[in-house]
Amino acid sequence: MILPERAFLRRTSDVDYYHWNYLFPIKYIQLYRFRVILDLLGPGRVGRLLEAGTGSGVFLPELSRHCRELYACDVHGRMDAVAGMCRAYHLKAELKSASIQETGYPDAFFDVVIAVSVLEFVRDLEAALAEIRRILKPDGLFLTICPQQHRFSDAVVGLYSRKKPAEEFVQSRVQVAPLLEKRFRVIERKRFPDFGGGRFAVYHTYKLGL
Repeated sequence: MILPERAFLRRTSDVDYYHWNYLFPIKYIQLYRFRVILDLLGPGRVGRLLEAGTGSGVFLPELSRHCRELYACDVHGRMDAVAGMCRAYHLKAELKSASIQETGYPDAFFDVVIAVSVLEFVRDLEAALAEIRRILKPDGLFLTICPQQHRFSDAVVGLYSRKKPAEEFVQSRVQVAPLLEKRFRVIERKRFPDFGGGRFAVYHTYKLGL
């Protein structure tokens, strides 16, 4: 998997923790998120792919290998920094400052939408999921991974972020999974770790259709 050199990346917001991908030992959990998304995406190249909530763009070099047209959006206003990283890696990507709740893309535009650890920061989840449904093609896929509310993972996240996860995420981590399963057709779901009937899962990953 391609991971950009850290020197080419810039922090784009208070919740952009791209540097965790380079810190031991949390980097192994961070990189798991990307690898499980790629596993669900499968082999070959899709047509038009959007990474919603791209942050610093750390996942874009790898995603560019899996699609013919690459798009990325995020609510932050630092797309100049993301564009600089793209130039360093000779990536052709359409970048846009836009909220996941109102992207401005045409209806039924994307073959795949990917959101990695994004939905837990969205205050209006219903609006965000409705927007993703709108911009997906009828046979399109939505791939997303979301953290779950868990005492152990909260302790780890709090150690690195120096914030209280309960305050940063409010109740969104509890709401994400039920809403995803209500608004989309579940094609595949993975839990990490996958034991105890999901009671100990730190992440839920979904491959979803309309």
